[in-house]
Amino acid sequence: MAALTGVRVLDLTRLLPGAFATLMLAELGAEVIKVEDPRGGDPMRHLPPLVGGRGVYDLLLGRGKKSVALDLKVPADRVCLHALVATADVVMESFRPATAARLGVTAAVLRQRQPRLIHASITGYGQTGPYAEAPGHDLNYVAVSGLLSTERPMPSALPKMFIADVGGGAVSAVIAVLAALFARERSGEGASLDISMHEAALYWVMLPGARDLLDAGPSATGELPTFGAHACYNVYETRDGQQIALGALEEKFWTTFCAAIGRPDLVARHRTGPADQERLLAEVRGVFRTRTRDEWLHFFDGRDVCLSPVNSPKDAFLDPHVAARGAVIRGHGLRAVRAPFGLPRVNLGPAPEVGADTEAVLRRLP
Repeated sequence: MAALTGVRVLDLTRLLPGAFATLMLAELGAEVIKVEDPRGGDPMRHLPPLVGGRGVYDLLLGRGKKSVALDLKVPADRVCLHALVATADVVMESFRPATAARLGVTAAVLRQRQPRLIHASITGYGQTGPYAEAPGHDLNYVAVSGLLSTERPMPSALPKMFIADVGGGAVSAVIAVLAALFARERSGEGASLDISMHEAALYWVMLPGARDLLDAGPSATGELPTFGAHACYNVYETRDGQQIALGALEEKFWTTFCAAIGRPDLVARHRTGPADQERLLAEVRGVFRTRTRDEWLHFFDGRDVCLSPVNSPKDAFLDPHVAARGAVIRGHGLRAVRAPFGLPRVNLGPAPEVGADTEAVLRRLP
């Protein structure tokens, strides 16, 4: 039996964060019922990349869910929604606070009817504070949180990963829901979860911004060699224009690397100052340009050095280690990445069409 078998989740969210969060809950065995606007459904259905007019993100994130079409602005449909809520363990929504209040889906409204309900709200800036009603997307949250500026100089290209949406908001929401379900088993009480994607990104900035969290007093010295200024922890171009990532953070790995390339004289320069690191980077770059990527991978195979190819997503999905682990699964006309939970796999059905399960779900309501 899957971990969340018997748990019913109502997904009222729109776009990526909530969809990713409820996919993870579905992969843990929860029954996820996505409540969508009958006028086209979740906007994610129509975002590129498209295949046959359907958003690929929706095909991936909608797996294993049921779709019920309800117009929350229509009184009769809101009655149906509240009947659904009465059967649910978790409700997840992503409206700005004023919109949630207008639609009657706030924690205060829904938990008054059902105190055992776990209500999870994923918003940009949370339920309170001066930014609570401000519009935003992932770029705004990583910008205002300081996460975007942790790359110096500022990146010439925007991040290709939805860091605050998925890595922050969705994962934080799932952790909070699981904790609330566990707490409810002991107390019998539900919970109101206020998930801010901005704060999720801010939480991640705690480490790259560690110096700025110190109170007045002695200044911190030194810097972790993981930000591109050190030769031991960097990305290098090979003779064929490909890239290799060297992560010889510990001295033992750096020593092995230097010995392998026939440069034991470089060992003592593992963590020298900025001026010497610039010279060292130039030397190591020259070394890596002498062979192709595959030649270097073959050369270091079996050596205790943290060295990896810089894969494209396509290459990463086809990596032999990924295949050996069964991390990419096939079904319903596409491949997907299996959730990394270390639990028995839950087989998910295809992403439904808008409202495909409305009649069946509503017919079973008490």
